Amino acid sequence: MTVWDVLSVFGTLVGFILLLVLAWWASRAIGRAYAGSGAGRAVQVLDRVALGGEKQLLVVRAAGKVLFLGVTAHQISFLQELDEAQLPPPAEGPESGPFLAAFRRALDAKEGRETGDEQDGPAQSG
Repeated sequence: MTVWDVLSVFGTLVGFILLLVLAWWASRAIGRAYAGSGAGRAVQVLDRVALGGEKQLLVVRAAGKVLFLGVTAHQISFLQELDEAQLPPPAEGPESGPFLAAFRRALDAKEGRETGDEQDGPAQSG
Protein backbone atom coordinates (compact mmCIF):
# COMPACT_ATOMS: atom_id res chain seq x y z
CA MET A 1 0.00 0.00 0.00
CA THR A 2 1.47 3.32 -1.04
CA VAL A 3 1.34 6.69 0.70
CA TRP A 4 -1.19 7.89 -1.88
CA ASP A 5 -3.51 4.99 -1.09
CA VAL A 6 -3.37 5.81 2.63
CA LEU A 7 -4.02 9.51 1.93
CA SER A 8 -6.92 8.59 -0.35
CA VAL A 9 -8.55 6.42 2.33
CA PHE A 10 -7.93 9.11 4.95
CA GLY A 11 -9.42 11.81 2.70
CA THR A 12 -12.47 9.69 2.02
CA LEU A 13 -12.94 9.10 5.74
CA VAL A 14 -12.61 12.82 6.54
CA GLY A 15 -15.05 13.68 3.76
CA PHE A 16 -17.57 11.17 5.08
CA ILE A 17 -17.28 12.56 8.61
CA LEU A 18 -17.72 16.11 7.30
CA LEU A 19 -20.82 14.99 5.39
CA LEU A 20 -22.30 13.47 8.57
CA VAL A 21 -21.59 16.64 10.56
CA LEU A 22 -23.14 18.79 7.82
CA ALA A 23 -26.26 16.58 7.73
CA TRP A 24 -26.58 16.76 11.52
CA TRP A 25 -26.20 20.55 11.49
CA ALA A 26 -28.75 20.94 8.67
CA SER A 27 -31.31 18.74 10.43
CA ARG A 28 -30.97 20.80 13.62
CA ALA A 29 -31.28 24.07 11.71
CA ILE A 30 -34.38 22.87 9.85
CA GLY A 31 -35.86 21.46 13.07
CA ARG A 32 -35.48 24.81 14.82
CA ALA A 33 -37.07 26.61 11.88
CA TYR A 34 -40.16 24.37 11.95
CA ALA A 35 -40.31 23.70 15.70
CA GLY A 36 -43.33 25.88 16.30
CA SER A 37 -45.31 24.87 13.23
CA GLY A 38 -46.89 21.78 14.81
CA ALA A 39 -48.55 23.48 17.77
CA GLY A 40 -50.30 26.73 17.13
CA ARG A 41 -50.99 29.29 19.80
CA ALA A 42 -54.53 29.88 18.59
CA VAL A 43 -55.52 26.19 18.43
CA GLN A 44 -55.23 23.72 21.30
CA VAL A 45 -56.22 20.03 21.20
CA LEU A 46 -57.90 19.33 24.53
CA ASP A 47 -58.69 15.65 23.99
CA ARG A 48 -58.37 13.00 21.30
CA VAL A 49 -59.97 9.58 20.90
CA ALA A 50 -58.82 7.17 18.20
CA LEU A 51 -61.68 5.25 16.60
CA GLY A 52 -59.52 2.91 14.57
CA GLY A 53 -57.74 3.26 11.28
CA GLU A 54 -57.22 6.92 10.55
CA LYS A 55 -60.42 8.07 12.27
CA GLN A 56 -60.53 10.07 15.48
CA LEU A 57 -62.64 12.44 17.52
CA LEU A 58 -61.09 15.70 18.75
CA VAL A 59 -62.07 18.31 21.27
CA VAL A 60 -60.35 21.52 20.18
CA ARG A 61 -60.20 25.03 21.60
CA ALA A 62 -59.94 27.63 18.82
CA ALA A 63 -60.82 31.32 18.72
CA GLY A 64 -62.30 31.14 22.22
CA LYS A 65 -64.66 28.29 21.30
CA VAL A 66 -64.56 24.60 22.18
CA LEU A 67 -65.30 22.45 19.14
CA PHE A 68 -66.05 18.74 18.78
CA LEU A 69 -64.57 17.49 15.49
CA GLY A 70 -64.55 14.22 13.57
CA VAL A 71 -61.32 13.64 11.69
CA THR A 72 -60.49 11.11 8.97
CA ALA A 73 -57.58 10.89 6.56
CA HIS A 74 -59.48 12.95 3.99
CA GLN A 75 -61.91 15.11 5.92
CA ILE A 76 -62.48 17.16 9.09
CA SER A 77 -66.13 17.44 10.12
CA PHE A 78 -67.57 19.92 12.61
CA LEU A 79 -69.85 17.93 14.91
CA GLN A 80 -70.83 20.33 17.65
CA GLU A 81 -69.77 23.37 19.67
CA LEU A 82 -69.32 22.47 23.34
CA ASP A 83 -69.81 24.53 26.49
CA GLU A 84 -66.40 24.81 28.16
CA ALA A 85 -67.99 24.85 31.63
CA GLN A 86 -69.31 21.32 31.05
CA LEU A 87 -65.92 19.84 30.15
CA PRO A 88 -64.27 17.62 32.75
CA PRO A 89 -61.07 18.92 34.36
CA PRO A 90 -57.88 18.00 32.49
CA ALA A 91 -56.37 14.65 33.36
CA GLU A 92 -53.06 14.54 35.16
CA GLY A 93 -50.22 14.72 32.70
CA PRO A 94 -47.00 12.75 32.66
CA GLU A 95 -45.34 15.43 34.82
CA SER A 96 -47.53 14.67 37.84
CA GLY A 97 -49.78 12.06 39.34
CA PRO A 98 -49.54 9.12 41.72
CA PHE A 99 -47.61 6.88 39.35
CA LEU A 100 -44.80 9.40 38.91
CA ALA A 101 -44.61 10.01 42.68
CA ALA A 102 -44.36 6.26 43.35
CA PHE A 103 -41.77 5.87 40.59
CA ARG A 104 -39.64 8.67 42.05
CA ARG A 105 -39.81 7.12 45.54
CA ALA A 106 -38.76 3.72 44.17
CA LEU A 107 -35.94 5.28 42.18
CA ASP A 108 -34.73 7.25 45.19
CA ALA A 109 -34.84 4.10 47.34
CA LYS A 110 -32.86 2.15 44.75
CA GLU A 111 -30.24 4.88 44.54
CA GLY A 112 -30.00 5.07 48.33
CA ARG A 113 -31.41 8.57 48.64
CA GLU A 114 -33.73 9.55 51.43
CA THR A 115 -37.31 9.95 50.36
CA GLY A 116 -39.19 13.01 51.49
CA ASP A 117 -41.51 15.64 50.23
CA GLU A 118 -38.91 16.91 47.75
CA GLN A 119 -40.02 16.53 44.19
CA ASP A 120 -36.95 17.61 42.28
CA GLY A 121 -33.28 18.08 42.82
CA PRO A 122 -30.44 15.73 43.63
CA ALA A 123 -29.68 14.69 47.17
CA GLN A 124 -27.11 16.99 48.72
CA SER A 125 -24.15 15.61 50.55
CA GLY A 126 -22.32 17.71 53.04
